[in-house]
Amino acid sequence: MAKNFHTDNKAFMLYKDWEDIFQALDSSEEIGELVMALFAYAKRGETPKLSGGAKIAFLMMRAAIERDGIAWEETCAQRSECGKKGGRPKKSDESGNTDEKAEQTAASTDTAEEKTQGINDTAEKPKAFSQTKRFSEKAKKADKDIDIDKDKDIDTDIDIDKDTDKDIDKDKDKDKAIDKEKKKDAGTAKSVVRSFGTHKNIMLTSEQYNELESRCRSVGLSLESYISKLSQWLFSKGRHCTDPYRIISGWLDNDSKRKTAAKPKERQGCDLSWYDDFAMNVDLSKFL
Repeated sequence: MAKNFHTDNKAFMLYKDWEDIFQALDSSEEIGELVMALFAYAKRGETPKLSGGAKIAFLMMRAAIERDGIAWEETCAQRSECGKKGGRPKKSDESGNTDEKAEQTAASTDTAEEKTQGINDTAEKPKAFSQTKRFSEKAKKADKDIDIDKDKDIDTDIDIDKDTDKDIDKDKDKDKAIDKEKKKDAGTAKSVVRSFGTHKNIMLTSEQYNELESRCRSVGLSLESYISKLSQWLFSKGRHCTDPYRIISGWLDNDSKRKTAAKPKERQGCDLSWYDDFAMNVDLSKFL
């Protein structure tokens, strides 16, 4: 009977690169709903109703679970076929019958010798020799049949080993395909768009956000401050920004140059008023 990964497989994979997807969700409630949805699909094949980022994440993870499940079913089917082909074939009855006949021949020979002993030894010797010769020929034939059976068993074992090697090669190819899909899923996770800012109107991918945050830390600036100011300005103007990454990156480059060029006496201690004046007075329309 064919295996079904929903009902027969007792486990399913959770990949490490899914951590970024879980962290991208807005709340713990969404994470909990996503986890329960994964169990419902892996165990019973159910597709729960989700929305927002949880729905997108579920579709990606469901594809991976289904791919792994189908690979598991195919592996089970291949092992079942190998099991049907395996085992040593039964030996024919010819060998056993030959041994039995040989024993009967030997017994009849001994009886004939006992009856004829002392009566006519010269006349019975050729008969006894003939019976012994037939017994020897039958014994040789039995040994030859046994050797043939052994050769057949060896050939069967070799064929089974070849089939097993083919199955191993197929499993390796499937593993390579699964690794390729994992890398593809990891790249997709990096391109997942998240909303930032006070009004959730700044759209950045995880890769863009991490890059900007790293650049801000290197020069002692705050990425959240940039995002908050841009979000407030867009909301107050009722406008939509198509490329916030380019705008924030431009601000960061300008502020980094100003901060590097500024002399210590021009910005003593932690006075960031010069940055606030620039960020609040800059004409954002130039960047949109």
